Amino acid sequence: MIIQSMSTEHYESLVNLWSSFPGNTQTGADSFEGFSLFLERNGSYCFTAIENGQVVGSVMAGEDARRGYIYHLSVKKNFHKSGIGKALMAQAETSLDQAGIEKIHLLIFSDNPAIEFYEKVGWHLRKDIKIMSKVLKGDKYMGTREEL
Repeated sequence: MIIQSMSTEHYESLVNLWSSFPGNTQTGADSFEGFSLFLERNGSYCFTAIENGQVVGSVMAGEDARRGYIYHLSVKKNFHKSGIGKALMAQAETSLDQAGIEKIHLLIFSDNPAIEFYEKVGWHLRKDIKIMSKVLKGDKYMGTREEL
């Protein structure tokens, strides 16, 4: 298994991977155009795990010069508990650290089964903050699991 920088050539495989993971949601930002733009701005923080020429895992991360953010960490089910997720997270965290980012956040649905994984690799669940969203394009509930 190798970890390499993410590229648009794996877009279809990545979309299939992300959509197969319970607890993951995709929006218009995950269109090919949105994905390409994200990689232009944050490609040095995005990685793909390849095994025998096939995408088996990925992590998208980015930063805004103050904080880092993790998006779409996914590993194919038959590769769970193989260390790929941990290796992808370490790669993303190292690249953000090297860019001078001191804190990383991720947004996760409260029923996402990956919470346990994140806690095992050193993340902690915040109980002192809430997140608010405002959709500028699309349905006002885009990417949510409940109507407000």
